[in-house]
Amino acid sequence: MIRSIVKWPGGKGRVIPDLLPHLPKADCLIDPFVGGASVFLNTDYRRYVLADINPDLINLYREVTRHPELVIHSARYLFENFNSPDGYAEIRRAFNIKGFYCHSPFGMSGLLAMSAKITRAAQFLYLNRHGYNGVVRYNQSGGYNVPFGNHKSAPYLPEAEIRLFAEKAKDTTAIFMCCPFEVTIQATANKDAVLYCDPPYLPVSETANFTQYHSTPFGAPQHRELVAALLAANIKHGIPVVLSNSDTAATRDIYKAFNFQEISVNRSVSSKVSTRAAAKEVIGTLKVCAGCGRHGGGRCPDCGPCCGDATYREMMATAAAYGVEPF
Repeated sequence: MIRSIVKWPGGKGRVIPDLLPHLPKADCLIDPFVGGASVFLNTDYRRYVLADINPDLINLYREVTRHPELVIHSARYLFENFNSPDGYAEIRRAFNIKGFYCHSPFGMSGLLAMSAKITRAAQFLYLNRHGYNGVVRYNQSGGYNVPFGNHKSAPYLPEAEIRLFAEKAKDTTAIFMCCPFEVTIQATANKDAVLYCDPPYLPVSETANFTQYHSTPFGAPQHRELVAALLAANIKHGIPVVLSNSDTAATRDIYKAFNFQEISVNRSVSSKVSTRAAAKEVIGTLKVCAGCGRHGGGRCPDCGPCCGDATYREMMATAAAYGVEPF
């Protein structure tokens, strides 16, 4: 198992063994909610489209792909010199001042475009690893507002993981996109790809209601929009669709076009270790016709018994028009 560069709420590292059998063979994997990128790191597609609405996450992935050693060098400086509540507050304050990058080992060159992106990537990695319990959270103004975490030992700098990420991203010519899921799906879906979606989970309770999509809410209306986008992509291209989410009544209602497999996953974000019990989740695969691969049918003779008899009726009407006896 290849570990993620970042600590990410809801990361798929723990469910990879359950998820892999549901991901069909294809030339390309499209992931509109890349998050911790565990699916990218632990699958073997020839190409990848990895997207997220979080610009800091995508900047990190782009920079570790282009300049892995420079990101490691810059991050090491922060990890070694700012591992304290005051140091964390200082880096977070600088990170939230857009266009200002402090404490770069590149000196004044850190104000140049390339070095600024590298430094911001290192700062984001530092904040992610030193923040409270791996939470990634922004306020409505887009400011990173996660408090410092009380770590028993110095947070881990994932040097080896960064190098592995960079190597795989280069080998697969991975494309990184920072945009809403609708744009990713509409712009990249094609017949030679598979769509995997791991959107913010629908809450299992009022106290577990953490459904932010970067700095904006992601609730039931957004999940319904996601379903509409996925169905449109499948009907147009025949692209297979797989998703993950919490196992709730709302999930099963909104995603009723999917078949579900239930799995149990240990929680990793709860504030108390004692409350990190196994959580129920589902892996969903879109219901499609075995003949044409589309949801809803009407694209091939096999659609009758699977998804509806639109094609069958059309065939019978054509036969009747030409006086051909039905078989």
